[in-house]
Amino acid sequence: MYQIWALYYGEFLVLGVWGIIFALARKILFGGLCRDAALGSGNKGRMLKAMTLKFEKSYEVNVGIYDIGVFVRKYLCQEKRFGISLGQWKRLPERWTGIVFGVGLTEAAALYYLGYEGAFCLNRFLAAVTAAAVVRVAALWFESDSLWEQAQVYLLDYVSNTLYPRQMHVYEGFEGKEESKEAKKQDIEEALEELDTGLILEKEEERIFEEVLSDFLGTST
Repeated sequence: MYQIWALYYGEFLVLGVWGIIFALARKILFGGLCRDAALGSGNKGRMLKAMTLKFEKSYEVNVGIYDIGVFVRKYLCQEKRFGISLGQWKRLPERWTGIVFGVGLTEAAALYYLGYEGAFCLNRFLAAVTAAAVVRVAALWFESDSLWEQAQVYLLDYVSNTLYPRQMHVYEGFEGKEESKEAKKQDIEEALEELDTGLILEKEEERIFEEVLSDFLGTST
């Protein structure tokens, strides 16, 4: 019995187990993602701190964020867990299902072409179909789309109501300081111009006074 299972289901059983592991791992990862994103501006985890840094850096290099939804989705898809991006984790079990089915179909066709019995080739193909179906059921059982959408909602709320207003406040304050500096500079320049004008007028008055005085003394002599 064991030999029959090993003959017909061997590697497909292993592939099916790996598919179940991927579906379960995705569920756990996205659950952790939601818990991290839900903390908001409180005790932030590694992912949220990295997102905050990315947001602030974008403003430092004068790259405006005009669509917060796109920014959040792009950030989520670029984040990695175990060397695999979250965007790939989102579709990994379903892709694994297609891989298992494709391997079974290709193998059955190749074995039939090489002259193996039709029943044996059919059994190998059915083993692949069974493994793919098990992985698909596991992906549906450990559903994670709702967790992905929930994480996006949390991050959109965090960026819209925490990061964005705080960044605008910083830049508005910075612009206010710049305007204050410019106003002070203009006041100083105006004061210097008035002072220079005052000095010129005093010299002109002194010259006129000297001319009047010399004319008066010359007339008196």
